[in-house]
Amino acid sequence: MEENKLWESLKKGEICAYEQIFKRYYNDLNGYGLKLCSNPELVRDCIQSLFVTLWERREHLAMIRSLKAYLLASLRREILKMLRRDRSINNLLKLQQITTAAIQSSMEEMLIRNELEASKKKILGKALECLSERQREILYLKYYNGMSYAEIEEILGINNQSIRNHIYKALQKMKTHFKEEGAGNIM
Repeated sequence: MEENKLWESLKKGEICAYEQIFKRYYNDLNGYGLKLCSNPELVRDCIQSLFVTLWERREHLAMIRSLKAYLLASLRREILKMLRRDRSINNLLKLQQITTAAIQSSMEEMLIRNELEASKKKILGKALECLSERQREILYLKYYNGMSYAEIEEILGINNQSIRNHIYKALQKMKTHFKEEGAGNIM
């Protein structure tokens, strides 16, 4: 069943649509959640909370452009809300560090799948460290998760042109870094 029909069925209270949405997107939500927070229990709790809220508010849900982007953005907000609630171990700072490490790790996994040599991975890792947190997150959503600009805009709450600017600047920084490292052909 396509996304729009699933969404409409959910809004009508059809439990099978609700279950299908959960089954279809759980792995994507869990993977993205673990990139934001290294606590699998917290991620599972946030996914559960997201789906409980989705069911409870189903009659008040508006039309959406992308179900996947809506769910990822909602999960991101839920995780941030949970982390803000539990400041005892300085989770907000930890979230930034984990996000940076997870996105860098994800980019390295992508390189491994493309069978790049170890030296190129090291150079890429250094180039990623030169990027801002926001640039790394946008690159992760765009290239690793295959999201459109509209979906990223919905998840992060920034406009399309800002996303494009972040990507352009990030790629320019990376190209400059590669040239300085003598690996200009890595991109």
